[in-house]
Amino acid sequence: MKKLAVLIVLSLAVMFLSAYAVSAAPASDFDFVRFAKEKVLTDFHPTAKPAKAVAEYTEAPFEREPGITRAKVHMYYSGWLRKHEMLVEMDLNKSDRSIKVAVLNDSNGMNLLGNSIFKENQWISLASIGWN
Repeated sequence: MKKLAVLIVLSLAVMFLSAYAVSAAPASDFDFVRFAKEKVLTDFHPTAKPAKAVAEYTEAPFEREPGITRAKVHMYYSGWLRKHEMLVEMDLNKSDRSIKVAVLNDSNGMNLLGNSIFKENQWISLASIGWN
């Protein structure tokens, strides 16, 4: 009886993990972390060095609705006087290859002054900013 219970638990765990891997697979073709460092960070902070910035997912990519993938990326970067951090939420529209970026938190506060590419609640074509 114990062996049967262990087998059931293990098979359920395998099914859950494989279902999770399948649901995460469609989002893996776009590198949100690299995009955040190279495009988003430099748009809001032109003097920041993407090569020295550290970025990681706080929310791994998932399909928010059919055709729209969402991810949250936390970045740590150096400013002129001290280190800063920035949290961005990105939605990727796969059908027309466009992205929407929202800055949720920025310890530098410079994002309040504006930027040149990513405006609030605006979809931007990836091709228009040179991202394939």
